[in-house]
Amino acid sequence: MAEINQEQQVKRLKRLLEGWRMALLPLKSVLLWEQQWHPCAIVFTVSLLYLFIWIMDLNTLATIALVGLILNFIDFIVPIICNSIYSPSSWTGQKEKMFEEICKGIVASYNTTLHQIQTFYSMRENSPCMYYIISISMLCTMAWMASTINNVFLLYIFSTVVLLWPGIQHRGIFNTLLSMVNLAPKLTSLKSE
Repeated sequence: MAEINQEQQVKRLKRLLEGWRMALLPLKSVLLWEQQWHPCAIVFTVSLLYLFIWIMDLNTLATIALVGLILNFIDFIVPIICNSIYSPSSWTGQKEKMFEEICKGIVASYNTTLHQIQTFYSMRENSPCMYYIISISMLCTMAWMASTINNVFLLYIFSTVVLLWPGIQHRGIFNTLLSMVNLAPKLTSLKSE
């Protein structure tokens, strides 16, 4: 049942991203850091965007409107550029397979995130004390961070981490860091003996 639902989600997403399919293949390459310069390009692009927002010094509503305008413009122009640069005959079976893998990955990530959110909210029924402890501590931490750190800088850090995360996972950097953290207590306990 879940696989059928996931296949339907993939089909819907493929139809939705039809105009973006030629742009998604190189974008996947960049997000997974297939070249050494890709993380630098991601950080540079995000930094340039946030530098522009910081220089304009707009209020929150105007910033949201500007980001919405930019996203709408990109959503409008990318399919037009892709259709003018690439001919329909250049779309091969291999590219279609890669496009389907991208859509499956997006759907799987979406479903995993949705499941984790549902699991968190199910704690309200199963373990209300733990649910409220986690919720209140997270909200207090977020309120403290938002009051002490510039909100644009927080969004910059968040955007950079979100865009670098697929490459971090693909390269196994996060797992390497976790294994180093797990080794650290063992090394200090050996020295004390």
